[in-house]
Formats: sequence, structure tokens, C-alpha cells
Amino acid sequence: MKQDQEGRVLFRQIVDETPEDLKTQLRFSDLIAEKLIGMLKSKGMSQRDLAKNTGKTEAEVSRWLGGTHNFTLRTLAKISVVLGEDLIHV
Repeated sequence: MKQDQEGRVLFRQIVDETPEDLKTQLRFSDLIAEKLIGMLKSKGMSQRDLAKNTGKTEAEVSRWLGGTHNFTLRTLAKISVVLGEDLIHV
């Protein structure tokens, strides 16, 4: 029980000390991953299909879907072309 409380205190301290821009980057990455997962489901595509069609490995696509990947604009564009719709809107 004491370890749980200490762990929560440490976690809260880490979150409080994390720069806002990094928090925002992680939020964006998570939102992109959620949208990508939804798009794959709606198109009946698998992670393997996306990897094959983008020329990436399944491991890399898995990292994309994990929600912490730092996407490049080129990668976002390639995914959008493969899926036939924009992944992001600005």
C-alpha cells in the first residue's frame, strides 16, 4: 500500500515537471494513433496491410499505433495517401 502511494506521488511529480510542449506532443501523437486505428478498422485493413502499403515494417506501424511515435509530415502524408483520406486536418 505504501509503495502504491509513493508510486503515485512520483508519477505526479514527473507529470508536473514535464514541459507543456512535450505533453502536447504526446497528446497529438495519441490522437493521431487513435484516428489511424479507426481508419484502419473502417477500411478493413490490418497493421500488416498498412506496413506493406507504406513500405514500413510491422514493428514501425506498431509504434505508430502505440500513440507515442513522433510522426514526420512525410509519414503522415504517406499514410494519408495509402488510406485515401487525410489523417490530419489543420
